[in-house]
Amino acid sequence: MALQTQVQTFEAEKLIGSRRAQVLVRAESLVPGAGRDAIEPLLADAGLFIGEVDVQADRVVLEGSVACQAVYRQGEESALRALTAQTTLNHVLDIPGVQPGMLCRARGEVNHVDARYENGHMVFLVTCDLTLQVLSLSPVEVISAVEGVEGIQTVFVPIRSVKLAAEASELALLKDTVALPAALDARTALMDWAAVEVEDVSPDLGGVRVRGKALVETLVASGVAGRPGVVVRYPLALDQLVELPEWLTGDVTAEVDIRGLRSRVDAGEGDGDMQLTCEIEVRVRVLANATDQVEALADAYATRGNRVETEDEDVRLCRAVDRAKVCELVRGTVLIGENAPGVGTVIATQVHPSIGEWRNENGQGRIEGVAETRVLYMPGGSDIPASAEAELPFSLTVPQLLNDDSLIDLQVLSAEANALMSDRLEMKLQLSVACETRQRTEVEIVTQIAEGTPLQRRPGIVVSWPSPGETAWDIGKRYGIPAQSIGEVEAGNAVVLKA
Repeated sequence: MALQTQVQTFEAEKLIGSRRAQVLVRAESLVPGAGRDAIEPLLADAGLFIGEVDVQADRVVLEGSVACQAVYRQGEESALRALTAQTTLNHVLDIPGVQPGMLCRARGEVNHVDARYENGHMVFLVTCDLTLQVLSLSPVEVISAVEGVEGIQTVFVPIRSVKLAAEASELALLKDTVALPAALDARTALMDWAAVEVEDVSPDLGGVRVRGKALVETLVASGVAGRPGVVVRYPLALDQLVELPEWLTGDVTAEVDIRGLRSRVDAGEGDGDMQLTCEIEVRVRVLANATDQVEALADAYATRGNRVETEDEDVRLCRAVDRAKVCELVRGTVLIGENAPGVGTVIATQVHPSIGEWRNENGQGRIEGVAETRVLYMPGGSDIPASAEAELPFSLTVPQLLNDDSLIDLQVLSAEANALMSDRLEMKLQLSVACETRQRTEVEIVTQIAEGTPLQRRPGIVVSWPSPGETAWDIGKRYGIPAQSIGEVEAGNAVVLKA
């Protein structure tokens, strides 16, 4: 009977290429009523939303939008003013080997925002960090069984292949109204910033349900003497169903991007308190992984009859996906600039964290960086608001190993600053870091097997001296002897074989 094989096919995920880039985006807006008075920007923020990702031959085109906002002071006024600006992001990243139809994971975040007044306009210079990973799914055939030949020795290895099988997204509008106390004397909403925390991702009827909350902070202009603004903090509940086939809901993760954030102050009904209404539009993206598990022929040889000829191939695949999420409180003291007025009362705190480096220690990942902090405050003995910038180093530990292709999502859930002295602040930051590392490995398998020439063997006794690392399989294959008939193999000790 001729040699016969059974073949099984699975899909292997391959990382075609990854890129990290930093892009500088410019936006500007007309400053209403600007005349001879000096315009001093006090706070500035920006949000990046990547809308379209177009994978083309050897490159990826990103299109998105950048929404900017600033709070400023005009002349010697004590009141706070605000404005917004919008611009687009169009950027091309060259990645050799990518082709249309491949999967692309794109992330973007704002690293730094600089606002300055120039000739009647507020000019924003926004530094954006972009991260791309392009993946492909390729069919791989493995030999799962060999039949029809007597005396053939085979060894099979288990293969576990994890792949990004599907991606689905939905837009969700989160909206809520918060009552503002009358003592606040709220006038208008000046600036908003938010962070979205995903708390649960679980299968549901028709797809995957993503639950969490958007932690929103709004700087509201106040009519209280000596305090022109106050920050109102409130959560908005996130509960969104993303449609996905049931067979893909076993291993899912979710990412949430903020597309737009708006708030306004309205008068309550009758003589009721003022109300703050907030709307936040988010894109909820669900990524589904699937796993294939097969037994693949790794090696074979014959002990009688004809030789067995094999062709080997190294297959690179993703064998596992490690995820970790850590929330950690970071404390520190920062000094304000020498020329800044002394701090009296803090009004608002904004933070942009950036990762400087990562490393692995004792089986864990260590992430270090700097949190760029901007504080809006009232100076002691003055009713004119001021602001100051400072940097706070941070270090976080995550319970997994990291590599160059790890995706790290870092955001600030809350930030507080208190004046210790007129020239220094105590900072408390609640940082959340989510890491995903796809463990990739190479497996050597047999892709072709066929009968060759007849074995040339002479009966007798063979004494073999194993080399370090040699196994019974290695010795049996060399002499055409069944591996199971060979006893314990140890380097330096002779093995007596009957051929």
